[in-house]
Amino acid sequence: MKNSEEARELISKGLCPVCKSKLSHSEGCIECESCGWSECEEA
Repeated sequence: MKNSEEARELISKGLCPVCKSKLSHSEGCIECESCGWSECEEA
């Protein structure tokens, strides 16, 4: 995986940091439907 700065930049653009597919938001999590990567935000 890319370094955290590059990963955050991709996520901010709505792209998965692993496979660069489009991300979706679900129940407080950012998820990639293509590869299954997920990042959940603390409530």
